[in-house]
Amino acid sequence: MNPFEIVSKQEDKIQYTSIERVVEMVYRDYKFIQNINISDVVEWIGEIYGLINYPGMYRRKITGSDVYTPNISISNYRGELPVDFKKALKAGVRDYDSKEVYRPSTSTFTEFGYTLSAEPEYINSDKVYTIRGGYIFVEDEEVTLEMAYEAFPIDSRGYPLVPDNTKVLQYAEEYISDKIAFNLLAANKISQYVYEEISKRRLFKAGSAHTALLNRTPDEMETWTWSRLKLMPRMMQHESSFAYLGNREDMGLGTNLT
Repeated sequence: MNPFEIVSKQEDKIQYTSIERVVEMVYRDYKFIQNINISDVVEWIGEIYGLINYPGMYRRKITGSDVYTPNISISNYRGELPVDFKKALKAGVRDYDSKEVYRPSTSTFTEFGYTLSAEPEYINSDKVYTIRGGYIFVEDEEVTLEMAYEAFPIDSRGYPLVPDNTKVLQYAEEYISDKIAFNLLAANKISQYVYEEISKRRLFKAGSAHTALLNRTPDEMETWTWSRLKLMPRMMQHESSFAYLGNREDMGLGTNLT
C-alpha cells in the first residue's frame, strides 16, 4: 500500500491510447462528421475526465522519474508542483533525503504566511504541507521533496491519453459526436431527430463507462479486506506511507502458536 512502492512497481494502473483512436471511431460511425478540430478534442477529453471522475483514470507517478517532472525543490518555503499534477497520493509527500513523510497541514494560514517568503511564526512538530494554486507550501525554508501523485496522462506531444477500455472509448466517441452534432444542428446541417439520437447514445454510454473503471481485481479486493479486518489498530501507518496497511493480522491466542 506504500504509494512509492506501488508506483515504482507499476506506473500505470490501466492502459492508455491516443486521442486519434477516438477521432477515428467518430469518423467511422458518423460519416456526416468531417474535419474535426484536434484542439477541440483535447478540451473535450479533459471534460470527459472530469465527468467520469474516477481516480483510476489518472496515471500514478513519482517525481524524479523523468526530466519533465523532477523532484520538487523548495525555496522560501514553497515549490512548484509537477506540470501534470492532479493530486498527491495518501502519504505521498516525503523528504527526498531522509524519507520522512509529510502530512497535510490543518493550519488555515499556512500558504498565506509563506507567500511572503518569511519564516513562519509557529513551527509544527510534524512535517506538514499545503497545496494551493500550483504550489506546495511547507515549513522548511530549503528542502527537496519527493512526491507520489496522480497525474493527467499525456503523450510526448502533450496531448491527453484516453483509458484503453472499450466502454470508456465508446463514451468518448459519443461525447465528442454530441458536441459536434449540436453545432451541425445549429447550422441546420442535420435534423433534430439525428441530434437527439446521438444525445441518447451519449447518455446511455456515460454510466457504463464509469462502472467499467470501478471493477476491482481479486488481488485488490484481498488487500482491501485485510486492511479492514484487524483487531489491533495500528496508529502509525502514515509514517511508513501505509506500507503494511494491507497485511494480514495473525493472532496466536489459544492456538499454541508462538
